Amino acid sequence: MHNKLVLAAEMFVEAHERFTRARGDIDYVASLMLSGAVVGIVAPLLNEQGGRSMHQLLAALSQAVAEPGDGAHEGLFRTAYNGLKHAGDRRKGVAASQDLMLRADLRFEAAKMLEAAREDFRKVLIEPEVHSKLTPQFVELVTSGAEYA
Repeated sequence: MHNKLVLAAEMFVEAHERFTRARGDIDYVASLMLSGAVVGIVAPLLNEQGGRSMHQLLAALSQAVAEPGDGAHEGLFRTAYNGLKHAGDRRKGVAASQDLMLRADLRFEAAKMLEAAREDFRKVLIEPEVHSKLTPQFVELVTSGAEYA
């Protein structure tokens, strides 16, 4: 049996390592996908605890400054991540073969997703028995002020 928060912490460390030691686009893709998966685990728990994820806060800020009906949904901040997870969109009638190109600055997208994952992890409440299983490297990374972008 595995605790998803512990796994998410390990994925965050791996995402950080892939990002900081990147030698090519695939390292940024790996970092983006790992940190996006972290957000997918931590953000719902943060919501359950009454908090708001980084992507929810960005969407709310967008709504506050946009013209009525023009604000962003939190999914906007995961466009590159979602684009890499899937090819095609049945709901929109887009065939997989017509959805194979991705326009994105992979380094930038990975940096932003790492920052969102770190911010969400900073705010989530973690049970002491789970916290005791987190590595010192993870704790240091989450509490650091290091910039990815």
